Amino acid sequence: MTEGGRIRRGPFQAGEDVLLVSPKGEEHLVTLAHGKVFGTHKGNLLHDDIVGKEDGCRAWTAMGSEYRVFRPTYIQYVMNQKRNAQIIYPKDTGPILLWADVFPGATVIEAGIGWGALTIKLLEAVGPEGKVVSYEIRDDFAESGARTVRRYLGETENHEIKVRDISQGIDERGVDRVVLDLPEPWNVVPHALSALLPGGILLSYLPSTTQVKQLCDRFVEVGGFADPETFEVILRPWHVKGMSVRPVQWMFSHSAFLVVARKTQ
Repeated sequence: MTEGGRIRRGPFQAGEDVLLVSPKGEEHLVTLAHGKVFGTHKGNLLHDDIVGKEDGCRAWTAMGSEYRVFRPTYIQYVMNQKRNAQIIYPKDTGPILLWADVFPGATVIEAGIGWGALTIKLLEAVGPEGKVVSYEIRDDFAESGARTVRRYLGETENHEIKVRDISQGIDERGVDRVVLDLPEPWNVVPHALSALLPGGILLSYLPSTTQVKQLCDRFVEVGGFADPETFEVILRPWHVKGMSVRPVQWMFSHSAFLVVARKTQ
């Protein structure tokens, strides 16, 4: 068994998460284990037929149905997990890291951790010299978020989870970034102002226009922040096969607004 954490190269190992892709393109996230099988309507696929093979290999069911086997990317890992909390979707994760300007060595406060999808990328962005402190009011989300992070990254000594309401205050001082995924982030604005270094960034992820308006009004009321920037990210996939080049029939439209403000002196 692996000790946890993402494996990036080399043969597949027992205990590792892999992505099985069916002939129709259906994706299945599976944890490899000796003696186990992945059942399909065209027979079982043996985990032991995958262990020891390389990323991108082929594997066959008992009835000859061919599957491709890959190490999951972050997006594939996030979107194929069974979860009990809403996630920040990958289309928003990249812009969050860019607009919050999360850099190696940064100290980042986030709330709440939820399922832990964003936490993974925050930890990768700050690197081993940085730190992420996750405030989460719910015990079950704190536990599930911690499990998700450990499963993907392994043990992370620079990640701390505090089970408490961030609207009651932020313990840390001199932090670089505050990232909020909360229904009432305006209650955190004065605490973020005290916690952030000059020039530090507060980014909030909000689904509704009424929440955005209330947050922006709060920035004006509290003061100490430059005018916030508000935007949303829309992802439009395209179908490209042979001579057929067209938008697909669905798209990732509105998920949330990102509101970004920077602390002034």
